[in-house]
Amino acid sequence: MARSGYRGVGLQLVDDKGRVAIPSGLRATLEKNSGHPTDSKEARVAILSTHESDKCLVAYDEPYFDALMERLDARATEFAGDRGQADANIWRDGVGTSENIAFDPSGRFVLPGMLGHLAGIPKGSYAFFMGVGGMIEV
Repeated sequence: MARSGYRGVGLQLVDDKGRVAIPSGLRATLEKNSGHPTDSKEARVAILSTHESDKCLVAYDEPYFDALMERLDARATEFAGDRGQADANIWRDGVGTSENIAFDPSGRFVLPGMLGHLAGIPKGSYAFFMGVGGMIEV
C-alpha cells in the first residue's frame, strides 16, 4: 500500500469533556493509511503521542507506528551501552507516551488528559492540527 503524506491545518475546539475533532482532510489520510476499508471502525484508529523533542503531540496511523518501531529499535541498538543493552531512553522518547485513540466518523475523539497536559492543551481551549508529511502535529 502506498502511504499518503499528511498535509493541511485546522484549529479545533477541545470541549469541556476533552473531545476534539481531527480536521477532515487529515482524518481522511489517517483512514486511507490505516490499510483498512475507509468506512470501517478499524480505519478510525490512530496513535497519539508526545513529540520526541517539541512540546506538542503527534498523531499517525498504525503502519507508520510499525515503521517507527523498527527505526527506534535500530537506533537503540546502535547506541547500546558497554554491555550491549539497548538505550531504553530512545524508546521512551520515541513511543513512551503513545496511546491508541479511536475516533468517530466525524473525527471526534477524547484527548487523553495526561497527553493534553504534557502538550499544554487544556479542556476548553483549542488544538491546532498540522500535517507534516509522515505525521500530524497537534
